[in-house]
Amino acid sequence: MLKKLYEKTKYEACIFFFLFAQLIVFVPDEEGMPLWQLLTYLSDYSRGFMPRAFIGEIITWFTDTVSLGLLFTLSFIVCVLLILAIAVFGGYLIRHCENKGAATGIIAIMLGSPIFMPLFASWLGITDIYLILLTLIAFTLNENKFLRFGVPVVMLICTAIHHAYLFLYMVPVAIALLYDMFRNKKYLRDGVLCAVTYISLIALGLITLKTRVASGFSSVDEMTEFMLQKADMPLTKEWLMSVVPNEYTTGADFILEEITTTMSASNLLGIVVIFAPLLILFAYGWFKALRKTENKAEKFTLFLCLIHPLSTVPAYIFGLNWNRWTSAIITSQCLLYLFMLHRKNEAVCETANKITAFFKKYFAVVVFYIIYVASFAKLLGI
Repeated sequence: MLKKLYEKTKYEACIFFFLFAQLIVFVPDEEGMPLWQLLTYLSDYSRGFMPRAFIGEIITWFTDTVSLGLLFTLSFIVCVLLILAIAVFGGYLIRHCENKGAATGIIAIMLGSPIFMPLFASWLGITDIYLILLTLIAFTLNENKFLRFGVPVVMLICTAIHHAYLFLYMVPVAIALLYDMFRNKKYLRDGVLCAVTYISLIALGLITLKTRVASGFSSVDEMTEFMLQKADMPLTKEWLMSVVPNEYTTGADFILEEITTTMSASNLLGIVVIFAPLLILFAYGWFKALRKTENKAEKFTLFLCLIHPLSTVPAYIFGLNWNRWTSAIITSQCLLYLFMLHRKNEAVCETANKITAFFKKYFAVVVFYIIYVASFAKLLGI
């Protein structure tokens, strides 16, 4: 009986315990949670619509105050749910993929990245955990011909959680919807789904970008007082006044100053040098698949997969947490490859087979790269 249970859950168990171990190792205590991201949980819609206030609004349904203990418990539970979802998602794909080696390798790349679970655990409470969890749910809904019409709702929630979603995890889902429209050749049904999704997301994105501070606040000072009253934690008004303007009201001048002064060369080095081999490998795979296919619609979607990292450029310019955006690129590229393998795209599968064979032959290269990336963990702020 135990043997049968092991055979049915071995992939899921390996993924779950690997990520859970990382969570336990890197998670801080309550007092160690990064304070700058608490603004997300102290915001709500009681004074009008504002960016990144969705989670805070949900919290107000249950309590009027927000404590560090509440945020720690909520964030930890969501991390565990994310790990469980990834385990189920990854185990299913490995078990049902014709090329188990390629699927396993892609999942290993995503989960083994130092700017995946180690980053999310050490920055406990970061909204990316909600975005990835809901993105996995969107991909799952897309597998059912009826439930897939819930995809726009899930993506709108993600945009309300953090508008950077439009430039990050939204893109692989949008490409998947477009690919299925061309593949199924049901242009009316799938075209309506694509149109509703894209138009509604763009509309909410524009509203969010225009709405820096809720209309119900007459000043940043009033907004700061509102947050201070909700916070059952050791925050000072001086600290909030130093953070709130940067998060909600400042423009290009502040961003340019931060890029030229605060962001050191080591940050850029950590992103470009460390992950360049991986990004080149992704691009090589899409380029080879592009050359193998003759179908124009398929070529177009594969081309979108190839240039997908460019969609994150606005996030790099307007948000200075560059590790987060790089993590989103790697995660999204992995999701796109897994999606294409699951759809049994011939060009991608053939290319993946060749890449897998190369790394099996030169496994030492894989080991060296893992050690190479891990050695830069401190440089990446983990």
